Amino acid sequence: MIYALSLNPCLDKSARIARFAPDAPNRIRVERTDVGGKGVNVARALHALAGTGTLVSLDFEGEPVKAAMAAEGLTGICLPLPGQLRVNLKLRDEAAGRTIEINESGPEVHPEALRAMEDRLLSLCREGDWVSLSGSLPSGAAQDTYRRLCRRLNAQGCQVAADCDGTALALAIQAHPALIKPNAGEFQALTGVDPADTDAAVEACRGLIRQGVGRVCLSRGAEGALLVSARGAWRCPAADVPVRGLQGAGDSMLAALMLALARGDAEPIALRYASAAARASVMRPGTLLCRREDVERLLPTMPEAIQSLPERSG
Repeated sequence: MIYALSLNPCLDKSARIARFAPDAPNRIRVERTDVGGKGVNVARALHALAGTGTLVSLDFEGEPVKAAMAAEGLTGICLPLPGQLRVNLKLRDEAAGRTIEINESGPEVHPEALRAMEDRLLSLCREGDWVSLSGSLPSGAAQDTYRRLCRRLNAQGCQVAADCDGTALALAIQAHPALIKPNAGEFQALTGVDPADTDAAVEACRGLIRQGVGRVCLSRGAEGALLVSARGAWRCPAADVPVRGLQGAGDSMLAALMLALARGDAEPIALRYASAAARASVMRPGTLLCRREDVERLLPTMPEAIQSLPERSG
């Protein structure tokens, strides 16, 4: 089984504006409003790709996360709390060709509620299960929340994938997750290494492996993706597809990678599949994620020979 944890879900609003004008009224056209957040999106991608996966999430007044999961036919376990679901606005400036993200922090979550959520997740998981710890932490959560939870899951024999950033990621690494999946900006902040420099990035990933991380999957946008483990390092170039939206590509990649590894695929095959899922996601507008039919159509066009990058001698 694969579980996707979401401690800080949100309401994603995707909107467009002709041209952003500072210090002036700006009228936007809202295109979509969806319950979201990284953990929610990982669960969606798991369902889209394989019809599997369970979301374990905090929820808020009116239980919007539970309602969204039920409407989409997803398996979800939600813990309702007081307060309103936070709103994330993704505003596309059409003139500049850029997206502005404005994210609320959301209500403060009491430590007892977080502990109850953790205990519920631990009660579900069995040895060999994969669990993704994705996204930002809610207000009130300690920065070591993912580290503590990773240690508890490891003790139960679970495979943990950490997809967070900043201090939360640096601390999670201390608990030796089976997989981390930073994007280019998160990787540079973590290691100080330019992710576009493939050789340097691979060496930095190997440094993280020596710290106890099982695998590092580095998504680099147009530069493609890297997957590094103690067994080797592989690079998958980005496929040439029309880009309609960047949100959710990393969540689609993580879901596909966990699926592939859980079914026993070799790491280069898993990377190729995950890269196809990411490409399938960017083909869709706004916050829409990958679809299985798009991934299956893209897979034959992905590079057949994924380059193995040898470890430097000396």
